[in-house]
Amino acid sequence: MAGLYLRHGNQLLLLYRIGSRVISDSYTASAGGHFEQDELNDAKACVLRELYEETRLTEQDIDNLSLRYVTLRLKNGELRQNYYFFADLIDHAKEITSNEGNLEWFQMEEF
Repeated sequence: MAGLYLRHGNQLLLLYRIGSRVISDSYTASAGGHFEQDELNDAKACVLRELYEETRLTEQDIDNLSLRYVTLRLKNGELRQNYYFFADLIDHAKEITSNEGNLEWFQMEEF
């Protein structure tokens, strides 16, 4: 899986996922999901596709995209990898919605 956390200044955009079969009724990355077959060696392509599918934002709407963390976990005998990206939203005034749940800005001090 790949996830993207969007920042703007001292704020972080989180998604309250509703009805997900993997993570439901909790806050997660701004956008993210599973890799498609043609993305298996390209986490950036996966996270940009998920960003567009879930929010209609494109790479032109963000700046400073960087991979920050890779986690590994063993589940049911299978090693799973998660890639966590961070980026800055260029236009904070742009309305962003998600088809995966409710997006909400948080001040970094809240964490």
